[in-house]
Amino acid sequence: MRLLPDTIAGRTIAVLLLGLIALHLASIWAYQLGLDSEVGLTNAARTAERLVSIKSTLSWLPAEKREETAHTLSGGALEVHYSTVPLAVAPPVMTSSARALQSEIEKRTETHRDGGLIVGTPAQGTGTRTDPHLTLVSMRLPDGGWVNTNIAVLDGAHNSTRAIIVSTALMALGVLGIALGMARSVTHPIRKCAEEAKRVYVASEPQPIPVDGPKEVRELAAAFNEMQLRVKKLVDERTLMLAAISHDLKSPLARLRLRLEDVADEDVRRAIETDFDDMLQMIGSSLEFLRSDHTGEERQRLDLGAIVRTICDDYADQGQAVTLERQDKAIFTGRRLALKRAFANLIGNALKYGQSATVRVLATSQNITLEIEDEGPGIPEDELKKVLTPFYRIEASRSRDTGGTGLGLTIAHSVIESHGGTLELKNRPQGGLFVRVVLARAERS
Repeated sequence: MRLLPDTIAGRTIAVLLLGLIALHLASIWAYQLGLDSEVGLTNAARTAERLVSIKSTLSWLPAEKREETAHTLSGGALEVHYSTVPLAVAPPVMTSSARALQSEIEKRTETHRDGGLIVGTPAQGTGTRTDPHLTLVSMRLPDGGWVNTNIAVLDGAHNSTRAIIVSTALMALGVLGIALGMARSVTHPIRKCAEEAKRVYVASEPQPIPVDGPKEVRELAAAFNEMQLRVKKLVDERTLMLAAISHDLKSPLARLRLRLEDVADEDVRRAIETDFDDMLQMIGSSLEFLRSDHTGEERQRLDLGAIVRTICDDYADQGQAVTLERQDKAIFTGRRLALKRAFANLIGNALKYGQSATVRVLATSQNITLEIEDEGPGIPEDELKKVLTPFYRIEASRSRDTGGTGLGLTIAHSVIESHGGTLELKNRPQGGLFVRVVLARAERS
């Protein structure tokens, strides 16, 4: 059973609704606190009325009966005493409640004009323990005596400004918490969709994105999966078309090669044969590049170190100066033929342009690294990235003996990226090119 709305719009409305409800409840609470404060002011007026009445009553009695009568008039929050001196002292800073009480008393008596009213705390030496919730009021009688009244819990915690601040802070925190929770529930499927999108074509077949989450995210995932299939179909059709074109071109080229036997001029025949070989190599390299990531080859567990050793042995058998300086056991899950082709292109380039190659296979618990060094002329700094683009060659010559077809590094780069790895090219300080391939062992298949 779904407790949350199924769409982003619905969840957004839910966030707003919950926020408004929380705000409304907090406003009611703040209003109630303000109302309590107003009630406190009303109580101050009623307390002042009672104090003035007590003062008036005691002023008509003889001095010897005033203390007894004061005890009789005590009750509730008031404790009344009679003395010949005031027991209250004015505080340095008067609270709002005490100030309100003093104002109400002053409205009802004239004694405040000559210091006959003190609203504050107990005087030193009175023996009364100081209490922040205790207010002491001393009022002078006409004959010089004093009525002293202890008022308990007059200064409460009802402050409307503070209540508003507290309620606003709680409301903001509540809305923020709800909004963050709801936003996470809405954006998590989108982030997941984006992460899955980065993995497109890291395998031989498209990896469908899970279709879950809100309705809009499900529709997005479904559309993306459909797009993957369409792209796969388009690439497959393109590859098949190019394969057919390659096959159709090879047949007339083969017939033309046979007819070259009738060419009497040997130099002309040799030049034409060279052009034929170049054409066949260019067709084969182009087709290999176009279908390099879409051969249908399945991933399997393999030892990259063993693959590199095989490549190095093959080149060594051909008389090439290749040295496998270090070979760690590097177990990896990938497409064997594609990786072998990529590594062979990189090592072959080092031998072709650097006349020698030093190879190392380094393995850690996280990564597998292939390092290749040569002693050639290197690559100009401004062309290190350009050489990874299709058909780009540093040499201006079109000869395959010098410039090649410009696809070797591109194919290697494409294969390595499809396995979640990185290819780095940089010039060595002492001369030559340094190539580093890094493949993550935790790469998701």
